[in-house]
Amino acid sequence: MKNNDQRSSLVWFIIGLAILFYSTQYKLGTFSTPGPGFVPFLTGAAIALLSAVIFFQQVMKKQERDLIALWDKKDWRTMLKVMGALVLYTVFLKTLGFLPASFLLMAYLLRVMEPVSWKRVFLGAFLISLGSYAVFQLWLQSQLPRGILGF
Repeated sequence: MKNNDQRSSLVWFIIGLAILFYSTQYKLGTFSTPGPGFVPFLTGAAIALLSAVIFFQQVMKKQERDLIALWDKKDWRTMLKVMGALVLYTVFLKTLGFLPASFLLMAYLLRVMEPVSWKRVFLGAFLISLGSYAVFQLWLQSQLPRGILGF
C-alpha cells in the first residue's frame, strides 16, 4: 500500500471506529431526544464511512491504472493469435486427444508469446503437457479425451 490516501484513510477509519465504540458507553438516546453519546456516535460513523469510501476509491483507481497499463503494453496481434490457438485447441481436443493437443498448444504459445529456441519450446511443451496429464488423469482421475492415438 504505497498510496498516502489509503494509509490515512485507514487511520481515520480506525479513529472513527474508536469514536463509535466509546460513544456507546454514553446514552445515545433517540432522534427526538438525543443523549450525550448521540453526536459523537454520528461523528464516528461519518468518519468511518467517509474514510472507507476514500480507501476503496483509491483501491479502484489503482486497479484501473494497473489494468490500463497492462493493456497498453500488449500487442493486439499476439493476443488474437493466442485466442485463435485456444479456439483451435478446443476444436481439436477431442479428435487429437489431450496429450497431443496440449503439446501443440503449449509449443505454439511458447513460440508466439516469447520466442525461444526450438529445443526449449519442445522441452517446455512436453513437460507442461505431461505435468498437466499427471495432475488431471493420474492424480485427480479426470476423464481426458484419448483421441485418435488412444492415449
